[in-house]
Amino acid sequence: MGQSWPYRVTCPGPARPGRYRGAVVTRGRAWVVAAALGGLPALAACHGGGVKTNALTASERKYCTLVKQFKDHLPDRSADPEPEQFTAAMAKAMQDNARYFQQLQDTAPDEIKADVVKAIATLRQVATGDIAAYDGLDVTKADQWEADHCNR
Repeated sequence: MGQSWPYRVTCPGPARPGRYRGAVVTRGRAWVVAAALGGLPALAACHGGGVKTNALTASERKYCTLVKQFKDHLPDRSADPEPEQFTAAMAKAMQDNARYFQQLQDTAPDEIKADVVKAIATLRQVATGDIAAYDGLDVTKADQWEADHCNR
């Protein structure tokens, strides 16, 4: 008569792989693994770890808003003024917008705060007549942060 039913279900053998119970168990395991992997990020987020969002903090949003207004707080450079005229215009802009520059400095994220402080100090130095101060200014790190976070 051949093999009895329980042996055929539990031991399909190498001659007939994937038959009977083996195929059902494999599909069941695959579904359980997929469900577990799909639920891990949600579980980690519930406990405060794991997934990090790209949302900006209130301070970072304020900084981005201030950065977008930056050109409005500097003298117009459409014409090429004499150095004395530019220095006077820059001194007036720095004086009139002192509160703006202080807010910009205060809200700058920690990773670029040093660059922002240095840039504002350079603008103040230019306002005193030292136009050559622009030469040593490097704000690429701050520009990159702004491109990554503010310009989305």
